[in-house]
Amino acid sequence: PDDSPIMTKEDLKDGMTIATEFPNLTRKYLDENGLDIKIVKLTGSTEIAPFIGIADAITDLTSTGTTLNMNHLKIVDTILESSIKLIANKDSYKEKKNLVEAVSTSIQGVLEAGRKKLIMMNVAKKDLCEVQKVMPAMSGPTVSEVLSKEETMAVQAVVGEEEVFELVNKLRNAGARDILVVPIERIIQ
Repeated sequence: PDDSPIMTKEDLKDGMTIATEFPNLTRKYLDENGLDIKIVKLTGSTEIAPFIGIADAITDLTSTGTTLNMNHLKIVDTILESSIKLIANKDSYKEKKNLVEAVSTSIQGVLEAGRKKLIMMNVAKKDLCEVQKVMPAMSGPTVSEVLSKEETMAVQAVVGEEEVFELVNKLRNAGARDILVVPIERIIQ
């Protein structure tokens, strides 16, 4: 967090706790730096761990750092840099161009989906305008009628993963209920 005393890797001390989805890489890093720090394995929303007292720090996968900045976290060290490349030899590419492009589209769809979540909710018809005011979406939310005794609408939209934490509370305050946040397998644009 912004007010954390951890500014550099030298500020990490034995006895602290780190939350991560990558315990093996984290353990290797800690061992290489001679640190005896407890690792808590999480699956998703790692960035909230310091705020709810689960950990002093986190290790997480990041591409731009936007999610970390939005959650008032700062990078104190880089454990690993990586990238993904699709490689084809020239002869194969000529013969199998359509297949290579299909694989490329699929990979891009999976990578894009990893940065997005599908958020779904029920909204009383009277609250729909307020919910739409706070609801970002790729092209706009999808709204459909729910068959129920009350006038209720089902609203769904694809949003950035970094938006979900704050968005859920804004949606609840605007009148949304039964909110679901669902991972997306692929986004093909």
